[in-house]
Amino acid sequence: MAIGVLDSAIFADMFGTPEMREIFGDRAFLARCIEVEDALARALGRLGIIPAEAAAVISDAACALADGREALDLARLKKETETVGYPILPLVRQLAERAGDAGRFVHWGATTQDIMDTAVVLQIRAGLGLIEQDLTAARGHLAQLARRYRDTPMAGRTHLQHALPVTFGYKAAVWLYALDRHAERLAELRPRVLLAQFGGAAGTLASLGNSEKSLATRAELARELALGDPPITWHVVRDGIAETVQVLALLLGSLGKIALDVMLMSATEFGEAAEPFVQGRGSSSTMPQKRNP
Repeated sequence: MAIGVLDSAIFADMFGTPEMREIFGDRAFLARCIEVEDALARALGRLGIIPAEAAAVISDAACALADGREALDLARLKKETETVGYPILPLVRQLAERAGDAGRFVHWGATTQDIMDTAVVLQIRAGLGLIEQDLTAARGHLAQLARRYRDTPMAGRTHLQHALPVTFGYKAAVWLYALDRHAERLAELRPRVLLAQFGGAAGTLASLGNSEKSLATRAELARELALGDPPITWHVVRDGIAETVQVLALLLGSLGKIALDVMLMSATEFGEAAEPFVQGRGSSSTMPQKRNP
């Protein structure tokens, strides 16, 4: 039984997409954690902090899990996660076992929060990519409407009362400008949000001893994952994650405004807009004349 619309077999695609659910699903999160452990091992090996041969073995083991040549024991991982409270230690154990003698270098110098935070950032990056694709498409459609109907008059309204004439193209351009601003906001937040996380226990970078090597490891990890290298640990400051959510809330507010405008314009009394006919869409179970937007 579904506990929310995103888990519902009936409603899920009305409130999301299979592609977005795939990015933020459990298996995808574990895959991103493995990707981070792989990148960390390669970074450490390149810097000579762990043996290069061990880094290569760890990377091979991680790639085998990532490409499906080997599979995680999910039942075991679930059971151990319920005991530990987080999935990283159980995941590290399974990855280390597959790496043989090199397994002792898995997760070297890292802490659970490093792996989880960086994995979530990778998920956010992928999710933002999908949103930006849809936003670009929506802006393109609105630009077409603004050009096509730039001279098509309609009533301008204030407080839902007739004010002065406007054009539908003008209205579409107002919508477009809002989405243009949101596109700018999404681009601007990327350098603040898409950052690697590597601080070790308590975020002090003391786990690797040498401060220069610690900083170099974080920089190399960021480079491996094509993420930004933060000036300091952000374990306990979540403003970047919060900013992402807030910007998406602003975007949804503007999309909701467009939807409300279209609904009002399509009211029977106005008849200024209509959606393409699709059999059954917006129909009523008792009033066959209705076409709800």
